[in-house]
Amino acid sequence: MRSSVIILRAIVLAAAAVLAFTPAAHAVTRGKPVHGIALFGEPKYAADDHFAYVNPDAPRAGALTLSNEAFLTFDTFNAFTLKGAQAYGSDTLIHDTLMIGSLDEPASRYGLIAETIEVSPDGRTVQFVLRKEAKFSDGSPITAADVVFSYDTLITKARPVFRFIYADVEKAEAVDERTVRFTVKNTENSKVPLLLGEFPVFSQAYWSKRNFEDTTLDIPVVSGPYNVDIFEVGRYVRYKRLDNYWGKDLAILRGFYNFATVRYEYFRDDNVQFEAFKTGGYDMVRETSARRWVQDYNFPAFTDGRVQKLKVPSIQPRDVQTFSLNLRRPLFQDRRVREAINLTFDFESINKSLMYNEYVRLRSYWQGSALEAKATPAGAELTLLEPFRDKLPPELFTTEFAQPTTQGNGASRENLARAAKLLEAAGWKVRDGVLVNAKGQPFTFEITVVQPSLERLIGPWIQDMKRVGINATMRVVDTAQYANRVTDFDYDAILIGMATTLTPGAELVDELSSDSADRPGSSNYSGIKDPVIDALLQHIVKAQTEDEITAATRALDRVLTFNHYRMLTYTLEAERFAYWSKLKRPEILPALGLGRIGEAAIALWWSDGSAAAASPSVPTESYGGQRDKGAGTWVMIAVALGLAGAVIFVIARRRRA
Repeated sequence: MRSSVIILRAIVLAAAAVLAFTPAAHAVTRGKPVHGIALFGEPKYAADDHFAYVNPDAPRAGALTLSNEAFLTFDTFNAFTLKGAQAYGSDTLIHDTLMIGSLDEPASRYGLIAETIEVSPDGRTVQFVLRKEAKFSDGSPITAADVVFSYDTLITKARPVFRFIYADVEKAEAVDERTVRFTVKNTENSKVPLLLGEFPVFSQAYWSKRNFEDTTLDIPVVSGPYNVDIFEVGRYVRYKRLDNYWGKDLAILRGFYNFATVRYEYFRDDNVQFEAFKTGGYDMVRETSARRWVQDYNFPAFTDGRVQKLKVPSIQPRDVQTFSLNLRRPLFQDRRVREAINLTFDFESINKSLMYNEYVRLRSYWQGSALEAKATPAGAELTLLEPFRDKLPPELFTTEFAQPTTQGNGASRENLARAAKLLEAAGWKVRDGVLVNAKGQPFTFEITVVQPSLERLIGPWIQDMKRVGINATMRVVDTAQYANRVTDFDYDAILIGMATTLTPGAELVDELSSDSADRPGSSNYSGIKDPVIDALLQHIVKAQTEDEITAATRALDRVLTFNHYRMLTYTLEAERFAYWSKLKRPEILPALGLGRIGEAAIALWWSDGSAAAASPSVPTESYGGQRDKGAGTWVMIAVALGLAGAVIFVIARRRRA
């Protein structure tokens, strides 16, 4: 199974350090300019510190070559608009932000482009003073006017997610050349100062002469450490570290951006792609195929130790993959129909026959974390749900959500019988061998995908749906068409991911709210319009304590699962990576993993400069790595924060198949 990704700036990772947590009167320091902020307590690092989880003496040379995960081509270097297929790396590598998050604190930010941040005593304004040395790649200074331009552009011309994230901001204004001030509408949202530090900064002089909403293959003026060097559409794009990068001597970035070049190779065939990896065509892969992971790592470079396997566990919620049924279609608006479709999905047989029992079934959107809804609602969670009892399935209050199971030897007759009864109760009956509604319309829908290899997964499910009369088909479209269809919600069903974190926040409004359901380009792929979910989202966004965020998120989890708005499929307990041993990494493995596709490796690993020579070591599969004994301390604190943790650049919107 491959993954279709819109990648946005490095997902917050956690390395091994004990988080000192001191409760504060306000969520962040107020009333004075500071180099860094924490949502609660004080930030860990001083202004002249480097992060503890890096190798500050890592060699700064060599090349890193990666490959595409799903998008088979690209047609733009602007990653922030609805149009086109973005080039891999065109968000993560070339744009800097006002602040940067540390990877061993869940909710702290330190000045990057901004030298200081100051939150007014009443929380109504957030002011940044920019570093004098901050410059764009053309040598021009980064000014307050550029920051205001970037903010205004993102909330008016970029993906709708920005408008949701910054909905509590009233305006941005340049006070002087290096000072920018944001006025906050809603001071109840204590996360606003951190979120304001996270959007990319663009050159006003460059973009004011261009239409930001268009696709473009022009090499842009950028604020980040890399820029586009050479490329060939559909084949590769290479980024080169800028010799004049303004931030190369910052203490906060010591140990970062060690590769002189980062190149993405594009492949259209999975098998050709893997063969290229086996012979050194690229350096690292997140292995999404269970068959390959179990059976195909027997090639010479692996057996002699030049290629290593690495399993990376994470304390984040498990990676969420779902079939999103488009509720904008009348076909899927009845909850009983959605539950019936879920009953026909025989996970155990698919896992056994196709995936070597490497996966587990998802039963929660926050599976494996403290935010996962378990047992039955009680306490504060029940208090949140009680006013909506008449709008919720009765069983939500009396039973724990559980997925249907089989013996792994084919679809369960019991499950299919339950599905048939639900369909009948929803008005669907078999006439002349065809499942039809009262109008005589047959039950048929199409699953749109971009990877032909998904037929191995979807084909058996389609056959099981036919056993209850549902006529489902799979349609493969090209990358550009798929992107356009998803943007315009022009599909019956798609296989797509959902980014959930320990610190949920405003990104969920884009994923799940009624306001986003009909907004082209939003992440509300199923078109959910549910007043209960809307109310719970407001509780999450405004939550100030661990108890509040936990209760609201568990309640939301329960409402999502019992309503079957998106059909939860399966997940890994640990992400699987393979890499050529010329790549080196810090000894401590981040507690939140390497990022969804290994973003932390791009930022923090390095090359020893050697060729891929044979190693005397035996084949290696590592699991995990060193972790600080205190990591659990801040993990529980992270749950309380309510920070939009998926938003580091904006939001990691994962489209995984």
